[in-house]
Order: sequence, then C-alpha cells, then structure tokens
Amino acid sequence: MIIMRFRTLTYEELKLLEDEFKHFLIVNHLYKEEWESLNARNPQKAQEIVALFSDTVLEKVYHKINFLELRTPYCFSIYHNEKESVKTIQIQSPDKKHLLEKNEEIEKALNHHYRELDIYFGNKKYEKTKADFVFELLEQGCQISNETVWHAFSSFIGQGKTPTH
Repeated sequence: MIIMRFRTLTYEELKLLEDEFKHFLIVNHLYKEEWESLNARNPQKAQEIVALFSDTVLEKVYHKINFLELRTPYCFSIYHNEKESVKTIQIQSPDKKHLLEKNEEIEKALNHHYRELDIYFGNKKYEKTKADFVFELLEQGCQISNETVWHAFSSFIGQGKTPTH
C-alpha cells in the first residue's frame, strides 16, 4: 500500500522530469536494467518508488510557492506563505451584491463599495509544514499568485482604508 504525502506526478510531469527521475533512481541504486526488471516483475514496488519521487519533487516545489489566491464569485482570498506562517487577506461580499472573481470586479468593489465588503486579515503558524499547507490550498482550488498581487491588496487596504473586521 502506498501512503503518499502529496500526490503522484502525472505522466506528463514525469516525462518533463525524466532526467531528474533517472538521477533519483541512480541515487537509490536502481540502474536502467534494474528499474526495467523491477517495473516488470513488481509493478507495485515500482509505483512506490514513483510515489516517493513525486513526494520528493512536490515537497521542493510547494516549499517555493510563496503566494496563492482563491477566487469565487463573492470572495477573494490571497495568501502570503512565509517560512513558518501564512498571512491572509480575504475580501467578501456578504450580501452577494458585488462580484469578486475578476480583477476588474475586485477593483470596482474596493473603490466604490468598500464599506459593503467584509475584509479579514490573518496570520497563522502552520499546523504541519508550509509544503503541506500549500498542497491543501491547491487541492481546494487555489492558484499560484505573486508578490505584486499581494502588495497591491495589502497596500490598498493599508492606505487609509479601515477594514470592517
């Protein structure tokens, strides 16, 4: 039974990482002939090795993701994933009068209907690790964001605007 921390890389992802996977096999004393033999005679064990490689790669990838965002029709959340904690800004339209999915909608709501929005700030230590937190948010539908988006929201909200919450 394979117990994974994250997920198995897709075939396309594995193809892109073919050289890294070969190196991973060599480091684990599995050379081409041995890998082919293992794959043929014990596919379950081969899948476990692919799972271990997947977790190793994704741990590194997720650890490097510093910004995520989640957009739904009436809620926009952005996360700044620091080393040991995450900062969050969440903007909600509680009465569902203002859409918050597209940049133009968010900008319009913030500029013209600020007092009708609920704005939340948060800062929380990770319960597990940064990589686990990022994985969970990606599984919930978050997309990778960037520092520019984070700073745009944090500076807008910090410039004389007083959050309602």
